[in-house]
Amino acid sequence: MPATCWQSVRGRVMRVTKLDECGNPVEGPCSTVVSKGFVSIAYAAEISEGDEVEIKNANGELCISDKACDELKWVNLTLTFCGVDPDLMALMTGYQTVLDYAGNAVGNRVGQKILCDGGFALEVWSDIPGQNCALTGNRLYGYFLAPWVKSAILNSFTIENDGATFEVTARTEKGGNWGTGPYNVDPTDAATPPTAGPLLTPIGPEDHLDIHATSIAPPEPECGCQPLPATP
Repeated sequence: MPATCWQSVRGRVMRVTKLDECGNPVEGPCSTVVSKGFVSIAYAAEISEGDEVEIKNANGELCISDKACDELKWVNLTLTFCGVDPDLMALMTGYQTVLDYAGNAVGNRVGQKILCDGGFALEVWSDIPGQNCALTGNRLYGYFLAPWVKSAILNSFTIENDGATFEVTARTEKGGNWGTGPYNVDPTDAATPPTAGPLLTPIGPEDHLDIHATSIAPPEPECGCQPLPATP
């Protein structure tokens, strides 16, 4: 079967979409944020190790030795931001936004509760180096999707004689209802430019991440939240 091998450099843009308690995208006037104000996004698997069974005979030799398969519990995420988008922080953590006299969101209140129901979907686009668009016809991008992320908190930040960064930690969850998603992120033909459509393969009930190359360009970043219209 033919394959497209690719490398990834830099992070171009991220998109966060609000989810309900069942992992469904929430349609509404303030349901998604597209941002490039991040420094890094780290992914680290959390593994449940399978039980080991080991019994030795009376001579001290192994009689039974077996280990159950390890299982992925979730993927831990560490997102480091170089700027403050109050709507983005609110979508990820559930923190209340702070408004100015004109009703503009200018910050957040960090409360005691952690948002463990609902959450958000996280999409990230990266560059793929060494492309010859004259040969391929279309530019490729790396696409990284975590279809359900929850338990996000503002973990740390430092005010000092330097630029401030803000660290948010969260984890993935399985069993969401992202399906093929509410956005057009995959090509449906080989045209130049290609026709954009939803995910070609739906996210399954056991999936924590989706990583693939796509020729559909990432969305443009914009400060503040944007609407997610109802699907037809």
